[in-house]
Amino acid sequence: MQWKTASYLSIEQQRRRKDKSDLPLEHYELAEVEHTLSDPESKQTIPVRVLFVFSTADQKVVRQQRQKQLAKLREGLEYMQRSVAAGNRSTHPAAVARRVEKLFGSKQAARYFSWEMVPLNEEELKALPQPRRGCQSPTHRFVFQFDEKALREDEAYDGYAALVTTVPKKGDDADALFTKFKQQIFCEHVNHEFKGPVAVRPIFLHSPQRVEALVFLLLMALTAYFLLQRIYRQSLPKKAKPKERRTTAETILRAFNSYVLLVHKSRLGREVQPTRLNTRQRELLQQLGFPSPAEVLCQLLPRGP
Repeated sequence: MQWKTASYLSIEQQRRRKDKSDLPLEHYELAEVEHTLSDPESKQTIPVRVLFVFSTADQKVVRQQRQKQLAKLREGLEYMQRSVAAGNRSTHPAAVARRVEKLFGSKQAARYFSWEMVPLNEEELKALPQPRRGCQSPTHRFVFQFDEKALREDEAYDGYAALVTTVPKKGDDADALFTKFKQQIFCEHVNHEFKGPVAVRPIFLHSPQRVEALVFLLLMALTAYFLLQRIYRQSLPKKAKPKERRTTAETILRAFNSYVLLVHKSRLGREVQPTRLNTRQRELLQQLGFPSPAEVLCQLLPRGP
């Protein structure tokens, strides 16, 4: 297979290259293979393209997670080894098997370890020291091995993945297909807001026209939601901190969760009184160039006599 560096870069990686950051610069590599899938029942064949992807970032993450599991498993097995040698409680073969099973759990790194309870011979039993108080003389020795070869074989595949597509060869090349595949996260990030800040209570709609109207309103709300985020980020100075540059609309709106308007009923009618803004709320409105609640109410509501 011929591997080529993919042109796609995440937003974070683009930012690191633009700012000449000292953080690691990750990338993807691609290779393409034509293949044919066949259904054993219908005997139908489907021509596909398999995109093999190598990610330097995924490789690092997988190896870091594996090393954490290995360290935890090795620590637990060494502790169990000392416990069996000391003759502590729950060190008979059946109890040790349960403890090892609990330690391994569903960890993938457990496949690299093997263990056994080896009975002590007569000479080893005679050479044992007097057991401590609350312990008993051990009858077995806990032994475990680590398969270094299996680990190296698995490390050779770290960071690799395969994507299958039915897009014909005459269509987009592998690099363009992979870019489209990765950019799905952009629309997914937007769509998940429908279930979050822009969530709508269940509504029973009885005609397609009403469904279309609701979807249109949701799109308008979503557009306004991300427009607020864009306006805020564009209004920031160039020297703003990276955390401030990544402020989301959700963060902005959450800052006003505690803000309320006071409504009083008097003999002259209803009176609406704005409360005082806190420092963060005032800073956000000034940065956005929005009027304060008091200014908005002054423009919309009639003044009293």
